[in-house]
Amino acid sequence: MNYLDVLSKLGIGSAHPGGFAATLDQLRHFPIPEGARILEVGCGTGRTTCHLAGLGYDIIGLDLREDMLKKARDRAGKLELDVAFVQGDACALPFDGETFDVVMCESVTNFADAGKALSEYYRVLKSGGVLYDREMMILKPLPDDQLTRIYQFFGMESAYSPDGWIDLLASVGFKESSVWKPSTFPEHLADDVPDGFEAPDAGTLLDARVWQFMHEHDDIIVSNKESLGFGVMVAHKP
Repeated sequence: MNYLDVLSKLGIGSAHPGGFAATLDQLRHFPIPEGARILEVGCGTGRTTCHLAGLGYDIIGLDLREDMLKKARDRAGKLELDVAFVQGDACALPFDGETFDVVMCESVTNFADAGKALSEYYRVLKSGGVLYDREMMILKPLPDDQLTRIYQFFGMESAYSPDGWIDLLASVGFKESSVWKPSTFPEHLADDVPDGFEAPDAGTLLDARVWQFMHEHDDIIVSNKESLGFGVMVAHKP
């Protein structure tokens, strides 16, 4: 069992930094134009995808894991939304180039080969399109042993500072890139916008391994609270 297995078993709708409250804050600050075609990469159980679909946007949710997508489709069904959910890899998106006006990600790129994933986001965006990517970031240098622990626990290949992300975005062609609201993690990690459609697998809430994982997750965040944070990359395709 790994970190992503645990998230799937719990059916968490907003496991990304800041939770769904941060998503809503982002959408208020960066309103998506009416009529925009959106791709959410790493949609998980579909909370953000369904929210935007409910607002009338043309959106596709993509995830690597079919177990997540099943829960996303179940969520859409309960909400009576007609949403397309597609299985696929962030590093090899199953879409033609110049397809989307907006690509959204919430704690996804850190779990992939970041350079390849960003190149794919760039490829499928139309000219003038925008990437919004909320990711964990290294705000202050960390000891090697703590970095190794973070990589191993989350199954991440790497983690970047805000400036490191900006450099990586530039290397694949994005322009006018910035990091919005780089922040340390809040004292209380629980999402403050309840999700009425979380669907934990049978027996998950009684599985001691799951709670051991979540305890270690919180310990990693709290132990590195001065250095570990998150922010939203906003980047434009010329």
